[in-house]
Amino acid sequence: MKYIFWPVIFLYYTFLYWYSVKFLSFSVVEAKSVESFYLLRFLINVFNIKNDFSLRILPISFSFLSLIVFYNLCKIYLKEKYKYFSTLIFIFIPGFIISSVIINKAIFLIFFTLIFVYFFKKLRIFAYLLLIIYVFIDYSFISLYFALIFYSIYKKDTKLLLFSLLLLAVNANYFNYKIDGKPQGYFLDVFGTYILIFSPFVFVYFLFTFYKGFFLKKDILFFIGSFSFLLSIILSFRQRIKIDDYAPFVLPYVIYMIKVFLNSYKVRLPKFRRCYKFLFVFLFSTMILFDIAIFLNRYTPAKNLSGSFYFIKDLAIVLKKHNINKIKCNNKYLCNSLEFYGIKKGRKYKINYSIKKNEVSIFHNKKKILDINVSNLNTLGK
Repeated sequence: MKYIFWPVIFLYYTFLYWYSVKFLSFSVVEAKSVESFYLLRFLINVFNIKNDFSLRILPISFSFLSLIVFYNLCKIYLKEKYKYFSTLIFIFIPGFIISSVIINKAIFLIFFTLIFVYFFKKLRIFAYLLLIIYVFIDYSFISLYFALIFYSIYKKDTKLLLFSLLLLAVNANYFNYKIDGKPQGYFLDVFGTYILIFSPFVFVYFLFTFYKGFFLKKDILFFIGSFSFLLSIILSFRQRIKIDDYAPFVLPYVIYMIKVFLNSYKVRLPKFRRCYKFLFVFLFSTMILFDIAIFLNRYTPAKNLSGSFYFIKDLAIVLKKHNINKIKCNNKYLCNSLEFYGIKKGRKYKINYSIKKNEVSIFHNKKKILDINVSNLNTLGK
């Protein structure tokens, strides 16, 4: 396995980079992410990113760094011979693939979580320093601090408990974290998103290990993954949450899932391991099929949920063909996306984007001059 591992990784990231540059546009969702996550804005400005080739390097780079840290964590949690395949399982998790190709804070949070766990195991003082730095990066780290509070209670570590409580308070105050809204029951939405992140059957196994973990010896990784998941579920009963505030802290839990599976597998005699082999093949195969569906998103219902990832680039080309180089938008993030492709903000023309109809309408002096069904602009359709 070790002889083919790195060639597979090279081909994997080459494909991800090619796919993201070839088929994805700088979407409305990504434009919103850039505005809300200052680290993204900082990196884009510092490296003067102005095209798809340089834009997609950002998530790919942090994805690769996350892979390296995960690989080294596998050395700590698992036996040497399992580290290669465990790492491959991690990078084929649908949520990790999506985070690796889109501009979003998720891949950054995954990397920061993994690097914290690694140093928590190897060099505790540096891990504490990272916790202090994380306070000022993003409010999402409130999930990590919650997990550490429960971990310190479990370990009866008073110093870590007080330290975590302090960092939680500072982080919540610095970003003015609020829990509000009338109870509206977004539980099913969040639950469904987790199914998309892990793939349906792998998520079922995640729930099994989540339940089983409460009866086993617990580790920092278990607390981060399980309590971040619990926090997102609890909050979803009251308000709509952003899944990328919680899921990045849940994904490293994959190591714990693999560890639980291997422990159950190894304690059984060889003749009784057949069902576990079948379970592994079934889970891995269904996950790969789900990954394929992601890359063939044009043929899935999810296309309507992620449409702006596919048409912005081609929409800019259409506008330029009609000599429309400046435009006003009913959605400021749409204007930000179009500006990335050379369509600047102006007042002469106006564009209305309807997500429900999957359509944009172009107006000149309040008169409609063009209707475009953005489904027909989908680059995957070419």
